[in-house]
Amino acid sequence: MSLNGGRRACAAGPPARPLGRASCAPSLNSALAPAIPGSARASVAAQVAPPRRHGGSGASVRSAALLALVLAAGVALVASPARAVPVKLPAYERTVLKNGLIVFVMPSARLPLVDFRLVARAGAANDPAGKEGLAHLTAALLTQGAGERSAKQFAEDIAFVGGTLGSSSGAEQTAITCEVLRKDFALGLELLRDAAVRPTFPAAELERKRQEALGEIASDRDDPSTVADHELLPFLMGKSPLAHPAIGREASVKGITRDDVVAFHAQEITPDNAILAVVGDVDPAAALDAIEAAFKEWKSLGRERRVPYEPLTRGGGRSVRIVSKPEVTQTQIRMACAGVPRSHPDYFPITVANTILGGGFTSRLVNEIRVVQGLTYGIGSGFRMYRNTGTFGITTFTRNETLRRCIDETLRVVKGLLEQGPTQEELAKAKRYLTGQFPLGLQAPDQLAAQLVEIEFFGLDPKFVENYDASVNAVAMADCRRALKSYFCTDDLRILVVSNADSARKALEGLGPVEVKEIE
Repeated sequence: MSLNGGRRACAAGPPARPLGRASCAPSLNSALAPAIPGSARASVAAQVAPPRRHGGSGASVRSAALLALVLAAGVALVASPARAVPVKLPAYERTVLKNGLIVFVMPSARLPLVDFRLVARAGAANDPAGKEGLAHLTAALLTQGAGERSAKQFAEDIAFVGGTLGSSSGAEQTAITCEVLRKDFALGLELLRDAAVRPTFPAAELERKRQEALGEIASDRDDPSTVADHELLPFLMGKSPLAHPAIGREASVKGITRDDVVAFHAQEITPDNAILAVVGDVDPAAALDAIEAAFKEWKSLGRERRVPYEPLTRGGGRSVRIVSKPEVTQTQIRMACAGVPRSHPDYFPITVANTILGGGFTSRLVNEIRVVQGLTYGIGSGFRMYRNTGTFGITTFTRNETLRRCIDETLRVVKGLLEQGPTQEELAKAKRYLTGQFPLGLQAPDQLAAQLVEIEFFGLDPKFVENYDASVNAVAMADCRRALKSYFCTDDLRILVVSNADSARKALEGLGPVEVKEIE
């Protein structure tokens, strides 16, 4: 997930203010998603909303709805993270339609909105070899003409009611989202259904979206942070289907045909491979009836499906890769190893431990590497958790001349925490932070819809939300120390830097075998 807000040049060193979205912090990437403090989402959890959004037609009605609610209630919508309040989801119904589509309907009258989120269990990991970027391009086209509507008509219809409609793709998911006022429920459902079931994939729109993707790929090569994110994937994951950026590579995107897109949609975006969540100001029974009627002609394939990749394994010790970019004055640094899947039983000890190491502004990495030593503007650690595997990683950047010192000091901090464990104060502070932040991500209907899909997609406990506070607070010191020793790494590590190869090679001597490669 890339949340890199801007690509402006900046000098390494401690900033005068916390990092924000437009900071010089490295982007959150699809392999690691480490929580860079100050980013829009600082979480060790798997990224559920796929990173690239397409369509996005219409001006959002949310601002007006939120304003109306605030004026009516006279209170703020969100709770202070300093005072954690146990969260309980509104009542909802889970139904499996005859065609296999899993449907959640959650009535919530806090806002006069309805949010739809339909997710297919298919993404970049399902791209055929040589067709990398196919899921991305397919998702980009779902709202560019479907049913009786052209791309222009889709955009005009959603804009007329002030709603939003978009599609996106990630490593394991393809998602279509729609938000409308409650009075426009029928239109929102129709547009969502057509995008999922009846896309027309016009040839002209395919070429337009292809050129957009190729332009983004070319632009990405000029951004050292994105280069590091993309180059880390094959370095860490080898030939895994997860080992390429969702947008694909230039050669593969050029070779994708309309037949490829049609086949991907027919094979992967099917009701027995999808989840639909509808949250908002609806009558549950009436909403479910409308959903059943809308999707009754959508046919399942009835074939057995499996996760299209194997778990990553550790082994082989440290290795170092320099991606050559001679003109840079700052070096992007990525350190990573195999992690765990999202459904892992030690999810909460891992989450707490990572918060202490590098998941917040008061974490050890931020305090030591950024604040005390002034080696970077941003550093963070995090786990990217998929259905069947995961990764752990640290992301930062520094001046070329402080490259080795930054890596050595980062590894020293990690080793110190792994060997000595956290203090009781750090443990308590991490728990307060997590339980205080969690409710803030469940305020709006689209957030609730995303949470319902996440629980289903990863096979989590249906009471995950209600039990969140208790699960975090149940993490004892022994649990935290066990997680640190079991799932974090300093030795069996892939270290990737984007830098001037001549100076970096000398700086990195002794860390492990070093290789140099050009940007792919």
